[in-house]
Amino acid sequence: MSRRSNRASISDGEFILDCKAAYVDVIGDIRKDITNKSQLLQALQDTGRNPTERVLKKYWHADTDGISFDDFVDICRKEQVTSQEDMMKAFRRIDINGDGFLSLDELFKIMNSKGETMSKQEVKELLDSVDENGDGKLDYKERKFYYEKFCNLNLEISKQLRQKNRKRLERAEKGERRSKKVESFSDSKRGDSASMGSQISVKSNSSQRTGMSGSRRSLLSVGDLKDSHSTPVPAQRKTLSRSLLAEDDMPRPSPRSNKKGAKHVPASKLGNLTEEPKNKRDWTKCSSKGCFFIDEDNGLETHNFRLTLAERSKVWITIQPVVPQSMIIGDTTPIDTMLLITRKRPDNEGRSVLGFTEKRDGKGKYGVMCDLKAGTYNLLPFTTGCHLKPRRSDSSKETPLVRKDREGKTTITKAFKKALEEIFDLSDLDGNGTLSRDEFTWFTVRTSGDKVTDDEWNVVEETVELDKNDEITKEGFVRLNEMEAEDVDDDVNDLWVTLNSMGYNKDLFIDEACPYKVDIYTENCDDAEMALTCTGIEAINHDMIMETVTEQDEGVKIKGSVYMYTYANDTRSTVVLYNRSSNHVNVTMDCASSKNCQINRDKDEYSVTLGPHEKQIAHHLMPMDETLDWTPRCVESVTK
Repeated sequence: MSRRSNRASISDGEFILDCKAAYVDVIGDIRKDITNKSQLLQALQDTGRNPTERVLKKYWHADTDGISFDDFVDICRKEQVTSQEDMMKAFRRIDINGDGFLSLDELFKIMNSKGETMSKQEVKELLDSVDENGDGKLDYKERKFYYEKFCNLNLEISKQLRQKNRKRLERAEKGERRSKKVESFSDSKRGDSASMGSQISVKSNSSQRTGMSGSRRSLLSVGDLKDSHSTPVPAQRKTLSRSLLAEDDMPRPSPRSNKKGAKHVPASKLGNLTEEPKNKRDWTKCSSKGCFFIDEDNGLETHNFRLTLAERSKVWITIQPVVPQSMIIGDTTPIDTMLLITRKRPDNEGRSVLGFTEKRDGKGKYGVMCDLKAGTYNLLPFTTGCHLKPRRSDSSKETPLVRKDREGKTTITKAFKKALEEIFDLSDLDGNGTLSRDEFTWFTVRTSGDKVTDDEWNVVEETVELDKNDEITKEGFVRLNEMEAEDVDDDVNDLWVTLNSMGYNKDLFIDEACPYKVDIYTENCDDAEMALTCTGIEAINHDMIMETVTEQDEGVKIKGSVYMYTYANDTRSTVVLYNRSSNHVNVTMDCASSKNCQINRDKDEYSVTLGPHEKQIAHHLMPMDETLDWTPRCVESVTK
């Protein structure tokens, strides 16, 4: 459903005042810009709005430097103030265990999901104020009175917060006027201090808000709970009392540089996968599609999968990129698509990874053979980011998405329709030509951050014709998006949010996503006893990747308590750093001497900051041109 512009039912003067009060409460001065998405979220929430991740992406892009107060006012004119109906829908999504009740633990988790500091006792007092039967839960399925009262309570809190913001603004402006009067009588430092004091007091009030105001902000953000994108402010790093390097220490090659500097044969000369079973036609096969996405907040994301075996079996798993017609790729180097097989729970020694795709053929297909017991396993695709990187800019002219027909009706262009059909194919994970509710939900989570509720699915069923299995056809999917385009008229921001979330640039080419296909062959399991289901879209699991590196290398000491672990095969070199000390440590890495290598970092020379007892992937290296030899080589040094 499209989010349309809406003006609140208040006078324009009061509207501007509310905007100004919220802006000053967060930023401190309307002459200053909003500098990050978290500030924009907080300021919009202070005006009583509930922006989802999709709405935020409309106004805060990857290349956005700041948003002025005038821009903020324009945004507030376009986005609706949260209504009771919106709140009712949002609260239905916070029933984490699906039992129809909102418990104290669920409310506590939600209210603190954005970094708020509301205590469990404060949450309990809030719950008690609307829990009339005293069972410690809020039942919104059978006793709607309590649920509606809870919504009304939060709407009232939102109103009170706006009134408080106005009073803070009024006090701040009085203080500023008072300071100017002082300055008019004297140029002394005392006058300057008074002016500064009035500005600081506004900031202090903003940072000290707790209690009911804090709960309102968290509750109104429940639509973003699943994948909370707000980045917490890191704690200030402690400085080392003295350098871990001696004064005569200089950056030098790693003790394992000979191994790391060895030449690798061109990947294009790699033959067939050696472990691939010759009689795999006799094995049971199961397949699914997935996709890697570049996410502005979480980096690289991917679909994850779960494999269930009813009995012990040899399992052959392959993963390879699927290149749509509109995808931008290099001529010689396919985007790397690899995969980890992990236990549901670590073993007694804390290990989770059972196997991963080390070998690949010359066409970009990776494979791994495992002998697995009966049970359930997680399949975690990953890509290094050496070849799939964020676009540096998207300065080209936007491809038109909508047009007017002869009757003046808004309709979508052929280019946009082609992109929608391609998105449908990307979302059709099982490849059956239709979208199930789960597949449609994964699409909406990716593009808007929200799951599909029962009410929203009912709207889909009433709007477009489904197939005999109650799944969305390609024509129905395109029609749903056509209806949204008709609704937005000339405002195509929502449409571009969908396209950008799926990896499309302004030319409607895919450059920030990579589809792939996973094939599973089992020797001893038939179709009825094997299931492959997608578990959702999540950030790539770097912890599991680091486990594969540290398990296969003993590690070498760089300096002090900093150790380096290296993994290298014919197509990839990965370095993991481990700080075993109780201090923060900086490690400088210089990979400029590598030959024909592509690094996942922005630069060949960079620094990695390690917290106490922290592990990090320092870098991945892969061949830039797979038709040529490649030589990974790096120099490391520890600094303060």
